[in-house]
Amino acid sequence: MSALRPYQLKAKEDIYASWQTKQHVVAVLPTGAGKTVLLSNIVNEVNAPTCVIAHRQELVSQISLALATQGVRHKLVAPKNVIRNIINLHLFVLGTDFYDPNSKVATAGVDTLIRRVDQLQAWSQSVRLWVIDEAHHLLLDNKWGQAVKMFPNAKGLGVTATPLRADGKGLGVDSDGVFEE
Repeated sequence: MSALRPYQLKAKEDIYASWQTKQHVVAVLPTGAGKTVLLSNIVNEVNAPTCVIAHRQELVSQISLALATQGVRHKLVAPKNVIRNIINLHLFVLGTDFYDPNSKVATAGVDTLIRRVDQLQAWSQSVRLWVIDEAHHLLLDNKWGQAVKMFPNAKGLGVTATPLRADGKGLGVDSDGVFEE
């Protein structure tokens, strides 16, 4: 397991403190500060059914490798060729893979996730934590919002380096977002 840097530890402490009273929180760290390492550490520690969502195959691969580095076995909600590529990445970097199609933890591309909403219904009801990378994309009524609505029983964590949307609005519930803190 990777050791967190002091500022990552502080961010993690703040996230857990916020979850005491809030359902969905966003963590803002600058580019290169290790948001993926932080979220992987939290997923490992929470040890509950979880879905980590990204918007590009490269980010799904990066998150999957970070989870694998933390020792988290997980499934991939992705096309078969993407799953094969990620397994090969695990093997190349770690010498073993952490892909487990029966795991309660998943890394998913947002588009594939919402296309498979019916197929994933039973699992999505069991999810207790969703995490969104590049959380500045999340609006209540866009595809990211559709994705998080799949997990009604879960706390949420968004990570981003950019806490403002392209339209200049914030990410909070008062700005058509979902984050309470």
